[in-house]
Amino acid sequence: MKRLIFAILIITLGASTILATKYAGEPFSLGVGAGPLGMGGAVLAGPFNATSAYWNPAGLALTRGQQLQTMHAETFGSLLNHDYIGYASNNGKTSGLNSYGFYFYYLGGGGIKITGYDPNTDWPFVEREENHFDIMLGGSLAGRYGDKLSYGLTAKLLYRDIAVETAYGLGLDVGIVYQVDTLITAALVITDLSSTFLAYSNDNTETITPAVKPGVALNFSRRDVTFLLSGQAIIRFEGRQQTAELWQENISADFQAGLEIGYRESAFGRIGYDQSRFTAGLGAVIGKYLIDLAYLHHEDLDESFRLSAGINF
Repeated sequence: MKRLIFAILIITLGASTILATKYAGEPFSLGVGAGPLGMGGAVLAGPFNATSAYWNPAGLALTRGQQLQTMHAETFGSLLNHDYIGYASNNGKTSGLNSYGFYFYYLGGGGIKITGYDPNTDWPFVEREENHFDIMLGGSLAGRYGDKLSYGLTAKLLYRDIAVETAYGLGLDVGIVYQVDTLITAALVITDLSSTFLAYSNDNTETITPAVKPGVALNFSRRDVTFLLSGQAIIRFEGRQQTAELWQENISADFQAGLEIGYRESAFGRIGYDQSRFTAGLGAVIGKYLIDLAYLHHEDLDESFRLSAGINF
């Protein structure tokens, strides 16, 4: 297994240095689920639910039963609409493939001004305004190997509409979860493993470069109260430099961390750190239903609020 992980990392690094389009995948990286986003998105190593197909497909192998979860967000005020619906199913087997999931991800808004040129006045003018949006469809498979290791992959279909051009793309995410002991869980995710191409209608292309994401979570309880403390890094190879928290030449790293405190697995409070931004959230489980609310602070843009609802079957 160690050799396999090393080989994947070498392939990823090689692909990322050959082809790179900075920020091409940014619209697909805003995260999903008010629960995870209240923790700053630091959920690669848990908790796991119907959003795991997006965050870490290996987490699906550690879910229970079936779950449907939706999210709506007014991101950065009313600048963008951000929606998600995901489904996960686990058959309860403790070895081999035992779960699958799929999701729909949408991010869009308006305000793209299409301009023309008036030769009589020698001035440009606005002909019309158009909407723009990005859509991602994902399908995941996951399983377990022994008592400690879980694995999973997600295949993604991407579609982009920027008013005057459209684009299609295909991508693959892979992940593992390793349960070190009853307290500590480690995870590793590689998104866009072999580089994800976006092919535009004008014959141009962009490449979403791979990102390596290691994470760890500490989970413990005291009587009726549970604590989950998690942290992770996002390591990119597209030369972000000053826009990242740490960087060296073409390699950069950003960080996420979160804390979730639960009472009798029915009421939850969350705080997080998402690449220098503060997050917070609340959640409740009432019977088979769940609801979560998350907040994201941004210094330059308006605040974001995310609302999720779900059901366990």
